[in-house]
Amino acid sequence: MMIPEVNKSPLNLAKWALQSVENRTRSSNFQVNSRFAIDPRISHERRIQLQKAFDEIDKDKSGKISYEEIYNYLKEINDEADENYVRTIFDSMDANHDGQVSIDEFLGTYLEQVNGISEAIARLKQQIAEKKKDHEGITEQFEEAKRTERINSWGIMEGSILTVRVAEAQNLSVVNGKPSAYVNLLCERQQISTKVIKNDRNPVWDETFTFKISVGTGELLVQTFNEGTVSKDDLLGTSSISLQEFKDQKKHERWLQLAGRNSTARVSLTIQWIHKKTDYLESIKDELERDITADTAEVTRLENEMKKLGTNPLGMFRKESWLDKLEAKIVSEVEKTADRHFHTLGNLDIIQRIMLGVFTLLAVFTSFTRPDLANLTWAGAIWSRELGGWTLFQYRVAGGTLLALFIYDFLWVFGDLEYLVFALHEDPRVNLYRFSFIMGFFNFILKALLFIIMVKSYISARDKENQKILAS
Repeated sequence: MMIPEVNKSPLNLAKWALQSVENRTRSSNFQVNSRFAIDPRISHERRIQLQKAFDEIDKDKSGKISYEEIYNYLKEINDEADENYVRTIFDSMDANHDGQVSIDEFLGTYLEQVNGISEAIARLKQQIAEKKKDHEGITEQFEEAKRTERINSWGIMEGSILTVRVAEAQNLSVVNGKPSAYVNLLCERQQISTKVIKNDRNPVWDETFTFKISVGTGELLVQTFNEGTVSKDDLLGTSSISLQEFKDQKKHERWLQLAGRNSTARVSLTIQWIHKKTDYLESIKDELERDITADTAEVTRLENEMKKLGTNPLGMFRKESWLDKLEAKIVSEVEKTADRHFHTLGNLDIIQRIMLGVFTLLAVFTSFTRPDLANLTWAGAIWSRELGGWTLFQYRVAGGTLLALFIYDFLWVFGDLEYLVFALHEDPRVNLYRFSFIMGFFNFILKALLFIIMVKSYISARDKENQKILAS
């Protein structure tokens, strides 16, 4: 049965988030069964924030929010709010259907969204952790297979395996009574039979067998027999299928029609042929990487919704700006790069301070031949934050200004050709200029690495903030 899609609207965020996780889980070959249920409590501070948000909508100060007040408020902050949109929101908040929204109903709506998104984030992060663990194991197997795999003259690996699961058969018939059936499989001079199922027209075997494949150009022959009591076994039907149909190395579930006395008889098989282990493991590894990337992007998307709810209780109604989308894209791409190339990093705080120290020193050295006030000013401001503590907004400002400095240094390092020629002059009297230029170049490169570290620190700080929201 098809499950209807839940639209992403402010008061459907919880259902939307959980269904998003369910859809990703169903579409993935790597299932994770862990369940999380988080029930955040509202602290006194959070309750005051929610009360303030409620009062902001309640223009007539009646203690209840009407449909008109919701409509007027949403039109001010979200230009996509039409009457149907507002009516959906109002009906969702009006739990007792009395035509008004009380503070308790407002609080309940907020909690439902936070709870649903929190559960979705927790489940997705568990899936990512499990898939990363699987990826490590598959990578080890892949490297081992590259060292040991040998290809024979037929172009398949030595030790190639065909796996056949005989699930069931349907509509088997005999002249008298019910058949006592079994399936006989033949492939490359190998023969294997299932057990006999007595007196059943629709027998279920659920047995799995393997064949060693050396050539791979032949067929799998499937024969269904009725076990004889006195005479020899009676052939009920046959079918065959080429091994080349399974060259993609994926699992295939097939119903094969049996040619014989009954044209409606058929047998169900699940077939997989692993003929190049390196290709097979690499495809699994690539699929896991795609899943991890998609899951990580989904976590970022959900965390953005949580961020809006956490920093402003009215955030559930706000339209996502282009700046929000840009930030989410940058964070997602940087996190993928960091996970791919810097996954062994230790304590982020220590690394950030070390890189900031090197950055400051390089900025000082660069100032020997040019007044590098921009870099030195930025370094001083960041050191004050390192000593005084960071907020998420300050991380965003620091990241944005660092990108601006990156462009500024690019224009200086590669744009001022006269200075570049002078700095590279062979005259020993300009060694100071040459040294300053080289320091500026390294500082330019360092900014890219420092930006990645600061984004990772921002993500860590954001996670802690989200956890604080849940704990409150």
